[in-house]
Amino acid sequence: MTDETETGEEMHLTKGRLEGLSDGIFAFAMTLLVIGLSLPDKTSIVQTPEFAASILLSLHSDFLHYVLAFLILGAFWLVHHVQYHSIRHIDKIFVWINLVTMLFVALLPFSTSYAGDFPNVPLGAIVFDLNLFAIGMGMFLQWLYASRGHRLVEPTVKESYIRQLRYHILIIPFVSVVCILVAATGNTWSSALYMTIPVVKIAVDRIFAV
Repeated sequence: MTDETETGEEMHLTKGRLEGLSDGIFAFAMTLLVIGLSLPDKTSIVQTPEFAASILLSLHSDFLHYVLAFLILGAFWLVHHVQYHSIRHIDKIFVWINLVTMLFVALLPFSTSYAGDFPNVPLGAIVFDLNLFAIGMGMFLQWLYASRGHRLVEPTVKESYIRQLRYHILIIPFVSVVCILVAATGNTWSSALYMTIPVVKIAVDRIFAV
């Protein structure tokens, strides 16, 4: 047995296989997001340029949530890749944290479509925000477990790098909480706050000097 297949107990599962499964779920979820951009039945509409334009404009909320979800999932995938680059082996607890995280990744196409279909209902935005919060916290718990005491990461990984990645992973969950609070007040534009993520990242880097 190698370190990748056993950490005190037989796993019969390599880090590469778990990463491959996660990559597949990310790819599937990112592709499935586009299904939320659905059009009315063509046979029930008048085929005029004006009506076609109105239909396109009516999908603005769906497009916004599609773009946000795709880009944020891409950011999560990148963080996931960075995490695995530093991990030397896995154990059962890590596997289950990863699988629960992937459960919420696979759920994102539904919450994205739900939010897009109910653009004027705060609950739609809250469901979308909660889904992103769950993914972000899953990513954080995964890295926290793996990096605590260098449990699963390479011993050469510096503590400063471990802290840096923790702070960065928490940015999206933090923004999600703010979005939930804004949506809970009855505002339906809360999802637009995700556009501030790059600014928040710069602020975090400066505040914590990571």
